[in-house]
Amino acid sequence: MNKKILAVAIPAVLFASNVSAYEVFSSDEGSVEVYGQLRAKLTKDEGKDIKLDDGSSRAGVNATYTVNEYFDVLGAIEYSLADEFKNRYSYIGASGDWGKVTIGKQYLTADDLWGVDNSYFYGGSHIVEGTISGGKHDSSVRYVFENDAFYVDASYAFAEDDANPEVFELFGRVNIAGFDVTAGVSQATQGHAAFELKDGDTVVGNVPAGELEDFYHTVWVERTFGDLSVGVQYASSKIESDAIDMELDRTGYGLALSYGLSEKSSVYGGYEFSEYDVKDDASSVLESNDATLVYLGAVHKFNSFFRVYGEAAYADGTTAGFTNNKNDWTVAAGATADSEMKYAIGARVYW
Repeated sequence: MNKKILAVAIPAVLFASNVSAYEVFSSDEGSVEVYGQLRAKLTKDEGKDIKLDDGSSRAGVNATYTVNEYFDVLGAIEYSLADEFKNRYSYIGASGDWGKVTIGKQYLTADDLWGVDNSYFYGGSHIVEGTISGGKHDSSVRYVFENDAFYVDASYAFAEDDANPEVFELFGRVNIAGFDVTAGVSQATQGHAAFELKDGDTVVGNVPAGELEDFYHTVWVERTFGDLSVGVQYASSKIESDAIDMELDRTGYGLALSYGLSEKSSVYGGYEFSEYDVKDDASSVLESNDATLVYLGAVHKFNSFFRVYGEAAYADGTTAGFTNNKNDWTVAAGATADSEMKYAIGARVYW
């Protein structure tokens, strides 16, 4: 376990739609499909050289088999095709009119649903979830149910003698007068051994064994007006430990827009504001900062197999250490930008 509260690497993903998946087996009993994405991205940050690298390429297999007219079994596995061949998730499950249950290594509810963020590269700074849960879990159960009236999505992840965080998440969505309203909560706890508390490489204290807790809640509203889609979101997280008299409060607000220029092309943009306070046991503020992020981009989908996209972003201020490129994001101590511009272009090939 990484003992730095504000330095936790977190992979995250939005599940692939698999529109371009190749069906390798199909019968009355079920089907198996193979899919993947090859990605490339070119980024330019202010004061830094242009960087060209893999954009989180991946490949996977989905399988579904029918047991009877009321019950299907399923399985999925996906691997990263980046610098190292690494398992992203692997789970089995069952589905029917009663919903879908999956167990195994998978992305948890809050991370999969994510929120209001149209960005391919820089957005999501206001979504302050997953610092302890990690966004995905090796030993978790997830249940999803949806009908014409509402959507329910819940996850539970096992602690396994503190080898992993224990996580419970519950989200729901309803449509009210044409507006899709989604709300949810996440509570993650992680037991830890005693460790040294550091500010960079300097030891500033010793923390006894204890438990770290992150309570996250959010609500967002989305609606489409013809070719224009609009979404707004509020998110909040409180991280505290029973071993030290300290807590981290984070709040984020986001606005995301997308406009379809044609069936294949669209433009998108967003505004995000986030702030955080580090407090002691008497609720005195020891550190407080905020950050603003504005992004604007465009995407053209030549067909279901190939797309290109570009994005520019303006960043100013300090977050509690959050950066994002839509599908893989990292928490690190004190991400700071001083009215900086960022640029990126990318491409994806699907199969």
